[in-house]
Amino acid sequence: MSDLEPLPPPDNCWPLDPGCCAEFETYDEAIQIRSAALAVQTLRMLTGYQIGGCPVTLRPCRAQCATGYYPGISVLSPYVNGNGDWLNVYCGNCVGDCSCAALQQLSLPLPVGRVDEVLVDGLALDATAYRLDPPGWLVRIDGGSWPTCQDLSKPDSEVGTMSVTYLNAEEPDGLASYAAGVLACEFAKACSGAKCRLPSGVTEISRRGLTMTLPGGLFTEGLTGIREVDVFILAHNPYLQKMPSTVWSPDQPTQRTMLRG
Repeated sequence: MSDLEPLPPPDNCWPLDPGCCAEFETYDEAIQIRSAALAVQTLRMLTGYQIGGCPVTLRPCRAQCATGYYPGISVLSPYVNGNGDWLNVYCGNCVGDCSCAALQQLSLPLPVGRVDEVLVDGLALDATAYRLDPPGWLVRIDGGSWPTCQDLSKPDSEVGTMSVTYLNAEEPDGLASYAAGVLACEFAKACSGAKCRLPSGVTEISRRGLTMTLPGGLFTEGLTGIREVDVFILAHNPYLQKMPSTVWSPDQPTQRTMLRG
């Protein structure tokens, strides 16, 4: 038995499929938990943080329609607001280039994998009251409207507030669960002192009859060396990016992110 004390899973938002490793459930509970956590966080990192993670909760700040005009055109994006500032924001009760009618919509920071909950005045809206349009438009379809402002001094359980809880990454699928199970098994073997397929983290260099062994780090090339795991990584991160690409504008209103205890 291991002397490690069991710990609560730090991230249970990525399903684990240990079916390829019959011995995984024979390991001590603490080893299973730590190995699963290491596997999930490793895959999050090696996919450039584009897959998995746990949902976040935002307090949206809705931008209004344009107040500036071009000759013969009523609403444009980007546009000039009443203060003379150029903005590249499009949100609210507006008519878009592809729409014949005004839409009540909010733009969520990308990426958006799914929406779990929308609270308005502390009450959860029914999922039929809105829909998610790519890439991250939250559209109100029940005839209601999104609040034009909210009281950020109050928790989102109070009247006068709004929050959106969503997964800001792609949702792990069956292959993701399988890859995590394979990697967790290898971490469990390593933790137990058994032979595993994880890289050793050392590099051997020979020069003029002198051999040196240097630490090379772990996963330095962005892959694990485990074929079935690397297939999953390359499918979602073929260029082995460290982080997702982003486009940032100083004119874009910021969103407050809440930490759930």
